[in-house]
Amino acid sequence: MSIETCNLQYLRSKTILVTGASKGIGKALAEKLLDLGNIVIGTSRTLDDLKKISERFPRNFYPYSLELSETDQIDKLIDFMDETFEKVDVLYNNAGILGDITNLEDYNFEVWKKVLDINLNNQFYLTQKILKSLRKSNKGSIVNVSSSVGRFPRETWGAYSVSKAGMEAMTDILSQELKNLNIIVNSINPGGTATKMRKEAYPDEDQSQLPTPSDILPIFLYLASDDAQETGMKYNAREYIGSL
Repeated sequence: MSIETCNLQYLRSKTILVTGASKGIGKALAEKLLDLGNIVIGTSRTLDDLKKISERFPRNFYPYSLELSETDQIDKLIDFMDETFEKVDVLYNNAGILGDITNLEDYNFEVWKKVLDINLNNQFYLTQKILKSLRKSNKGSIVNVSSSVGRFPRETWGAYSVSKAGMEAMTDILSQELKNLNIIVNSINPGGTATKMRKEAYPDEDQSQLPTPSDILPIFLYLASDDAQETGMKYNAREYIGSL
C-alpha cells in the first residue's frame, strides 16, 4: 500500500490522541479526523481554546486540558483515557513551544529547560505511558511532529532545534524496538506552514505564500490509516500535498 492508493473512507472509528489541538496543524488535523468519523482526544493548556471544536463535534471530540510540562497531568490524562476507551490507535505528538531565537551563548537556561521538557522529555513520558493502550490496537501508530531544524540543526534555533533532533532520535529508536509489534513510529517535518508559531519565528514573512495546515494533512492522515506499514521513516509533509 502507499499514500497514493490510500482510501480515507476506511479511516474511521479509531481512537486518536492529538496534543496541541487548539490551533495550527493540531486543530486542522483534529477537525479532519473528526470529519472522517473518528474519536479524537484533543489537548490544550486551556479548555476554552478547544470550545469551537467541541461545539462542532459534540459527540466524538473529547477536549482535555493538559499542561505538557507537568508529568502528573500526563498521568491524569492516561488514567482518563484508560477509564474511557478500550484502546488508543494513534498518537500525534504535535504540541510544542518555540522558545528563544538566539545564539546558544545568550540562551536563557530556564527557557531552555522548559522547551526541552515540553518538546522532548515529557513527550517521551507521554509516549511511554500510552504504549500499553496502543498495544491493544489492531494497528497502532505514533506520529512525531518534527522540523527541518531538527533534522538539520541551525544557528539561533537553540532548544527548539535540539528538542526536535531528540524527537527524531526517539522515532528511530522506538520504531526499532516496536518493529515486531503492530505499532508503527514515524516523524513528519511540516515544512514552512502558515501557523502562529511560524509567525513568531518569522514575523516579517508573508504567510499568504505558505501552505495552510489543512494543505499538509495527507501524510498525517495516511500514517493513521491501516494502509500505512512504514516505520522509522522521516517524512516531509509538503511533498505529499494533494496526495489524498
